[in-house]
Amino acid sequence: MIDLDAPGPVRPATARRPRWLPGLLLVLLLFLPGNGPMTAGSSGGPPPPTVVLEGDGIGDLRADGDTLVLLMRTAVAAYRMPGGARRWSVPVEPGTRLLAASHGRVVLSVEAPSAALVGLDAATGAEVWRRDGSVASPPSGEGPPGLLLARADGVIDGRLLALDIGTGAVRWQLGTPSFRRVLAPSGGRREIADLDPGGTLLIRDAGSAAVVRTVELPGLGPVDGFDIAGDRLLVYRFERSTLLDSAVYDLATGRRLWQHTGMTAAGGLWWCGALLCTGSVGRTTVVDPDTGDPRWSITGWTDLGPFGDGLMWATEPTPDTADPSLGAVVLDATTGRVVRRFGPWDVVAALPGHAALVTGRNPGGSLVARLDLTTGTVTVLGRTEHWPAPPKCLATATLLACHRERVSVWQL
Repeated sequence: MIDLDAPGPVRPATARRPRWLPGLLLVLLLFLPGNGPMTAGSSGGPPPPTVVLEGDGIGDLRADGDTLVLLMRTAVAAYRMPGGARRWSVPVEPGTRLLAASHGRVVLSVEAPSAALVGLDAATGAEVWRRDGSVASPPSGEGPPGLLLARADGVIDGRLLALDIGTGAVRWQLGTPSFRRVLAPSGGRREIADLDPGGTLLIRDAGSAAVVRTVELPGLGPVDGFDIAGDRLLVYRFERSTLLDSAVYDLATGRRLWQHTGMTAAGGLWWCGALLCTGSVGRTTVVDPDTGDPRWSITGWTDLGPFGDGLMWATEPTPDTADPSLGAVVLDATTGRVVRRFGPWDVVAALPGHAALVTGRNPGGSLVARLDLTTGTVTVLGRTEHWPAPPKCLATATLLACHRERVSVWQL
């Protein structure tokens, strides 16, 4: 059994998942009419952070209400916002991951002294529940609101559990299928797909584990894994990290659309929105999912993804083939032609009100700004120390926090 909650073997090790946000943000970016005008904040200039939090090796952050939670090298700590007063700090072992802060809980994945999932009280840091031997699946553990998805017994073929974030109780559990993948949200609902080599695909609602769709796939044959985009199912066989055979099925009918037998693709094959991509760093080829034929290739850009209405985006030009100041571009998905340039802003998070959070480098430091996705206006929210690369940011209705070596916080 191969658990495809982990990164699939057909995607090349050198091809990284896009840092742009998937789903709604990418669709909303369609309304960007160009780089747009830039304005300063309401004070007439970009303000400095209202709070700067120092820590020993800050690696991650989450927010829940008025609480900001930071994961550091040897501790996890919670701070009250606004103001930044520390509410509590709890020591952690190296390798600990911060999975969630919601519903009054802070959830950690720990590796030492043994694998476990731990729920802390967000107000005090006290341990409320622990499930020894369980690991998050997918690695983020993200499930429907209030639920955490996990594998039992910490093994690749363990049962899939849905845990209540508040209590750690098991809401539902599934036995081990031949192949399983936790799907990204579709229409706002996270789903679980189970594929039997005999040719039956079951799609379940992740909130209840109830089967919401059954598809029979005649003549499926042996496979090593699969992935789904919309009504298209990609199945494949591989040896080590090399793709050998691949096929695409129409889930509306169960009919196989095409199959490439004996094809060797060292660069792998993966979904980039509603299309398929293959290639390696610096060069990507877009493949028609209904025919298996190449459409076009692009060199010097990576991380292709959907943009809506027949468009795609590409980010991160390689230094030896493109100007890094160009940021990202929007492409015609049929031809690969550049139809819009995004400019030297990095999209790092979604904001309420049809907007995106962007960052950009400036001679005086780094700017954090709000991009209005309807008008294209960029409003600078703040200025901080120079970030040599885009930071990791989160935004809630009340605060914005970004971190590299320290955390800068602005009130929204």
